[in-house]
Amino acid sequence: MDRDRRCVLSFLEPGHECRNRWGQLHLPDAIDALTLEHVKPKLAMGIRKLDDPRWCVALCGAANNRPPTKVQRALFRDYLSKVAA
Repeated sequence: MDRDRRCVLSFLEPGHECRNRWGQLHLPDAIDALTLEHVKPKLAMGIRKLDDPRWCVALCGAANNRPPTKVQRALFRDYLSKVAA
């Protein structure tokens, strides 16, 4: 949360509207409404997700309640390759 400070889909996916897990709209930077999504370094079924901030992104509750698409996960990996230390 400290690194991203907002739902990453709000700047990675044009037209994304942030919503909480009940579907109510909120601002992308409403930290208390955000959740963490674990991202695998590469597409791999059945491999445990890493509990490492370098492989997590902040998402609004609605985006995290439904599984992110392959395209969104690719956007997350590209974003993390640029910002994760």
